[in-house]
Amino acid sequence: MKRLFDYSATGTASHRYGLVPALLLVFSSVVLTTAVTAAELVVNGGFEDPVVPVDLGWATYYGENHALSEPDDCPPDGPPPDDSPENCNDDVRVPGWSVFWKDDLINHEQLNPGRLEIQTGDIAGSPAYNGSAQKAELDSHHRMGSDNNNVTIAQLLPTCPLTAYALNYAWKSRTMAPGDNDVRVVIGSNLVNMHAQNLAWKEETVHFISDNSNETLLLFGSIGSETTRGMFLDEVRVTGPDGSNSGNCTLVCDDKPIEITLRYDGDDDSNHNQSGNEVIISPEVVPSYPADATILVYDHKKKRPLLLGEFSVAIGDFFTVSGPRKRIPPRLTFEIYDDEDEDDLVQTITFHTSCSQPMDAGDEFGAITVWSAVN
Repeated sequence: MKRLFDYSATGTASHRYGLVPALLLVFSSVVLTTAVTAAELVVNGGFEDPVVPVDLGWATYYGENHALSEPDDCPPDGPPPDDSPENCNDDVRVPGWSVFWKDDLINHEQLNPGRLEIQTGDIAGSPAYNGSAQKAELDSHHRMGSDNNNVTIAQLLPTCPLTAYALNYAWKSRTMAPGDNDVRVVIGSNLVNMHAQNLAWKEETVHFISDNSNETLLLFGSIGSETTRGMFLDEVRVTGPDGSNSGNCTLVCDDKPIEITLRYDGDDDSNHNQSGNEVIISPEVVPSYPADATILVYDHKKKRPLLLGEFSVAIGDFFTVSGPRKRIPPRLTFEIYDDEDEDDLVQTITFHTSCSQPMDAGDEFGAITVWSAVN
């Protein structure tokens, strides 16, 4: 997976997540529910299924990685943590999600199925996000023989190779105690976000480019203290083409593009496969990119180049360039100006855009990233 992420919280760098191979082995033996639409790939992202009885308010359920034929293990009535057996359900699974006890993953132990806590109503003074009926809590209950009830939940999404997607989700902490609600968010093999304390619902957006396969792992893992009071999660969505149907998958250079969508990412991470002296990034390293910039886009003519567009962007914004005759010119030149000083030319970038040279989603040229194309 390419290193392209949009963090709402900070500029935190992504890190490789070393447990992905073990998880993929588990998924290879699990029959997963796949999305039925091209626009939304996450199954049961609002945790509305199963429906929690209103008189209980909350209940714990195994995920799809635990067979219904496996023996019941709801705890007996007794002192914590073996309490509330009426809130423990062995006959229903959470569609879409696989659920694991956290410490098994951290210690590379057997990936034992865990229980996800789903809540309805106003548990702990926290209704679900944005009017939805239910939410999940990632520090759960009902683990036999242990009081470590942190869970990791995951789905293997049917994605197209080298394609742009957006992950959205809402989260809030149950308490403000340090270390009580910490959660990591993983896409593919990259740690893309970590969350701790925030008592108000907050929606996050992470833009990413899939890797060169047809599957992308999405994972939320609770790593806070084992108090059964953890992070709330709701409205998880990943939007983009459904890779379970190859007809939905088109690469940037399947044909000469009619238009190209690019992103002003505000960094120097040039990473592409084009060669030749016609690729120009000047200067290659910029001390700091303007938070708000104007980008002028010109065609390939050396004399009197044609201005194809002028875009006002902030770091992380997208802009779309169209060709003058429904085809993108062989090369484009981008001039980045600082909005605080209109005469300050920050960087000039030229590269091939008609697919006469390799170009994929996620290719980075200075502060510009190729995001998607219409062919």
